[in-house]
Amino acid sequence: MHKLISAAGALLVIAGVTILGIVGYSYVHSAAAPTPAWSASEKQAGQQIAQRVSIPKRLSGQTLAPGNDPALRIVIPAIDLDAPVVQTPPINGVWDVADWAVGHLSTTPNPGAPGNAAYSAHDDIKGEVFKRLGELKPGDTIELYTRNAEYTYVVSNQQTVDPSDIAVLNPTKNSTVTLISCAPYWVDTERLIVQAVFKSVRSV
Repeated sequence: MHKLISAAGALLVIAGVTILGIVGYSYVHSAAAPTPAWSASEKQAGQQIAQRVSIPKRLSGQTLAPGNDPALRIVIPAIDLDAPVVQTPPINGVWDVADWAVGHLSTTPNPGAPGNAAYSAHDDIKGEVFKRLGELKPGDTIELYTRNAEYTYVVSNQQTVDPSDIAVLNPTKNSTVTLISCAPYWVDTERLIVQAVFKSVRSV
């Protein structure tokens, strides 16, 4: 019996070491993955999209003008993302990232309103909601749902910046969405930025 227990213990140790090795291998290779970047042609396509700006208009039958309702849900078909949106106000000048959801910086505009609306989510912990954010290309759509409308934005820009660079939050004249997450995966020394411009709105 003692030998059987010892053998079982040895097998458990071997299994544990094997699992740790696999996890470690995956971590190293994930961490070493370069931050995604657009090609020159993709950047040019994004610039062309940004120049074709639409202006949100009040929908027939709606009492609220665009920009009066916060987003409750975000859908990005190209990366199979469908997640809740929560309001995340800055506290003492710090904007905390939402857990298991996408956080809207509540001091930035609601869907449809003029200006730069900022949304952030984790890429490698607590839901990994924005894990695939770097896969977005020019022309991909971002759908923001309020209580009674769906606002569609079209991806027009991608960049990687230093965490201290807050210029990406600067106000814009037109209705813009800025999505923010950490990069590279499991390293998180940079901030991945994806921006999109307003395309259309419909009742839901």
